[in-house]
Amino acid sequence: MLLKIGTRRSPLAMAQTNYIAELIKAKHPDTTFELHTIATIADKDRVSEFHQFGIIGVFSTEHEEQLTSGEVDIVVHSLKDLPTTLREGLVLAAVPERADPRDVLCGSTLADLPQGARVGTGSLRRRSQILSLRPDIEVVPIRGNVGPRLAKINGDDGLDAVILAQAGLQRLGIEGATEVLDPMLFPYAIGQGALGVQARAADSHILAMLKDIEDPKARAEVDCERAMLHALGAGCSLPVGASTAWDGDRLHLHGQITSFDGLKRLTASLDRPGREAVELGLATAEALRLAGGVDVLEASYRSVGAHFKYVGA
Repeated sequence: MLLKIGTRRSPLAMAQTNYIAELIKAKHPDTTFELHTIATIADKDRVSEFHQFGIIGVFSTEHEEQLTSGEVDIVVHSLKDLPTTLREGLVLAAVPERADPRDVLCGSTLADLPQGARVGTGSLRRRSQILSLRPDIEVVPIRGNVGPRLAKINGDDGLDAVILAQAGLQRLGIEGATEVLDPMLFPYAIGQGALGVQARAADSHILAMLKDIEDPKARAEVDCERAMLHALGAGCSLPVGASTAWDGDRLHLHGQITSFDGLKRLTASLDRPGREAVELGLATAEALRLAGGVDVLEASYRSVGAHFKYVGA
């Protein structure tokens, strides 16, 4: 069977797509693959900061169009980039085993960063969270692939460190982490480290194939985190972080909302049986809401909204 796969062109996206193809091939040896690369809105505009796009799904909109038009059969996403609401007729068909979801600091440890250090990140969440731990530093917005980001450390850009995802480094075979950040203090993006395979709900044969590469624990983790994010009404660019852990069959969720300036940090930690992953996410969102989390998110949205460039795209 021929499977047409949609993917972005970046080295990390290609590595992730090839990994998914290998998983499918191991279960269904007769499968062949055809890659269809596409440039998303965020790929075409390499100047704007991520939050300036002002829309949800800057890395997924074009891929969903590929699926609905029939140009491709499946799309491989970094789940942290996939909106919690999918286009009608599409489903999150498989979540394979999750890689290390934690964030890492490259170039220095947090404690060794000098006063006034310049730290690079393109994420509002990471910006807010590191300011909550080190309000003295200067956060510098950066974009680009993993390699060029690492090259900015002690280079012409004068960065002392950059914050990246451990999973991305591992998938590219890069040893770049100086410190793995504690997810209880620096919770990662919703779905970070996990890959999601999106397909059409009507393609029952393809859905059955993809079920064979699903990891139940990874699925429960991302269902839990995404349910929390969706209930909070926050897109993937706002400063909401999460970390999950297992104790036997019980799933623990730690959620955090951080103000844009890092001065407010609201947390909630709950646990439930893994089969109640969605309910756990909803309960954690409610706890954060009762603690004032929605007000913090709305203030963050107002802080960045004036800079949006693609509202309504």
